[in-house]
Amino acid sequence: MMPSASLVVGCVAAILLSACSSPGTPTLTSSAPSESAPSAMPTSATPSPTPAPTWSAEQLDAIRAVEDYRAAIQKIEADPRGFTGAEMKAALRRVAGGDVVSAKVNTYVALKKQGFRYDGATVVVSAKASRPSDASYGREVVVTNCLDQRALRVLDKSGRVVPEAELGYSIPEFNLRQYTVVRTSGAEKFLVYGLSPGKGECGP
Repeated sequence: MMPSASLVVGCVAAILLSACSSPGTPTLTSSAPSESAPSAMPTSATPSPTPAPTWSAEQLDAIRAVEDYRAAIQKIEADPRGFTGAEMKAALRRVAGGDVVSAKVNTYVALKKQGFRYDGATVVVSAKASRPSDASYGREVVVTNCLDQRALRVLDKSGRVVPEAELGYSIPEFNLRQYTVVRTSGAEKFLVYGLSPGKGECGP
């Protein structure tokens, strides 16, 4: 079952966010600056989580879909000025679907206008995948990552670290992120259709 669409870029200058979808095609909405932000989103190239022996092929495919998504957004976050809005959209459509694409493009464009960019890598401390389920739109898996963001920061055009007060949000050292990953009927691969804060503990 798909989360209901109810979040959309809110925390201003940053990068991602969202939550869910509805029958037909999953949709996303959110209200946090970036994936690295408490509820929203950034990331970076990260090591692949070690798969549990009991994970099915679909769960592994869903986890890889999240890795591909994170790698794609990391490139944009690291250099928003190097992408046009159309290029951002094209890159995101290869790894995400529904409202996630438009919400992300909006946050990245805002980041670009401010002259901000993310610097530093995030590391996946742990990864979990729910049991695949059937939905009217296809197959769905929820992947939850605990992200170590201690090396992450936001820089301005001059390379200065942007303070929390100017950003409008803080970047937590550890962030529990939940990704709704869907392979729609007839599609060959899973895409990220929803983003939301995870429930539980995330830390060293």
